Amino acid sequence: MVLLMGGGASKSRNSAQKTARWRDTFLKEASLERDLSVRTREAYGRDLTLLIRFLERRQIRLERVTTDDLVTFLATRSRSGDQRTTRARRAAAIRSFFGWLRESGRMERNPALLLPAPPPPQLLPKALDADAVDRLLETPEGEDRPVAYRDGALLEVLYGAGLRASEAAALRLRDIDQEQALLRVMGKGRKERKVPLGKPGINALRKWIKHGRPRVETPESSDRVFLTARGKPLSRDGVYRAVKRRARLAGLDANVSPHTLRHTFATHLVQNGADLRAVQEMLGHASINTTQAYTTLADEHLRAAHRRHHPRG
Repeated sequence: MVLLMGGGASKSRNSAQKTARWRDTFLKEASLERDLSVRTREAYGRDLTLLIRFLERRQIRLERVTTDDLVTFLATRSRSGDQRTTRARRAAAIRSFFGWLRESGRMERNPALLLPAPPPPQLLPKALDADAVDRLLETPEGEDRPVAYRDGALLEVLYGAGLRASEAAALRLRDIDQEQALLRVMGKGRKERKVPLGKPGINALRKWIKHGRPRVETPESSDRVFLTARGKPLSRDGVYRAVKRRARLAGLDANVSPHTLRHTFATHLVQNGADLRAVQEMLGHASINTTQAYTTLADEHLRAAHRRHHPRG
């Protein structure tokens, strides 16, 4: 790490301003050319802003940044409470940014090339079994209350179509094809896909739209499918709260979340013989490698069945 003396503070401020401009240019280009989602772009922006502030405080000009400086930054953030996934994302943002600086000729070298790889990803969360799913979906909550209709439909969509919480919150009325039993979903990187939804899910949506939604919508309500009790669009956090509430009423683990239902959707499909490419398309995974993780769960499912039922299991 190189500390600048004398006029170093002024030079580091100028370097920070220049780096901030390059950060903004990088994010714009990455959004267009690398198809970054809005959330990823915003997260990368926050990550790089923290790095710029770190370098400025230590009076380190961008062209003098070393791999050790980047490791120290990530270690500092880790001590501040960064979780594993956040550390991995910050490292990815740094690698992408410095790679872009080198490729665009703004820097002669790339100090992030030797940045240590993040630790291996954690195992997928445990999927719910069929009994737990039934308990969750059938939990009574004042059958004629609008929110009960909404949460019933929401849970069916999360488990029945494997949507992310943000995707469910963003669904619009025009995205539901009741005749074809399909949902049009806008996923990461604004990539659109169509996902089938079974009869229970379609019926739950019909009940919500016919009997629940009209009782909460206002002239100012948007065309979002899921609304709050006050007629506002249900947020991603609202989706999480709804799932947590229903899980608590069903007597399930407190860690059950929309992410759990998405994993359960995929796990049950693969365990029952679904084609991995089809599961990839329904989940909206950019790479089949991401979906491949579910084959491990399916293999374990088969091994457990063999142990239970085979004389030499």
